[in-house]
Amino acid sequence: MTMTEAELEGFREYVNSKTWKNAKTYEHFAPHEYILSFSCEVMKDNYKCFGRCDKCNSGREKFEKYEKMINEKGELISFMRKKYKVICLDNHQYWMDYAKNGAKILNRAIINDPRCKIKTYWLER
Repeated sequence: MTMTEAELEGFREYVNSKTWKNAKTYEHFAPHEYILSFSCEVMKDNYKCFGRCDKCNSGREKFEKYEKMINEKGELISFMRKKYKVICLDNHQYWMDYAKNGAKILNRAIINDPRCKIKTYWLER
């Protein structure tokens, strides 16, 4: 399913408004960045929020809108034996992942990043 120009522009504005963190997972062979479905640091500091405070709830609606869009309109890939739906926009590819504690994670990586040592296999293209 193809994304409309309005959807792409809304997604572009959303991802450009975020502060992305470098992911330590796979950093030496598959560098990427991420944002969480909740934005406060309480969970990181004392493991008590888990995305339920007012600050986290305020940003969740847009995050979940784009999570749904990626899952419905993204292209299917295989990466390290896992399948993901990916949206390519500008010079990045974006995909969702889910942490064991229930956090939703939006990831991004540079398309054709020469630092990436693992091949991505496009299953839908």
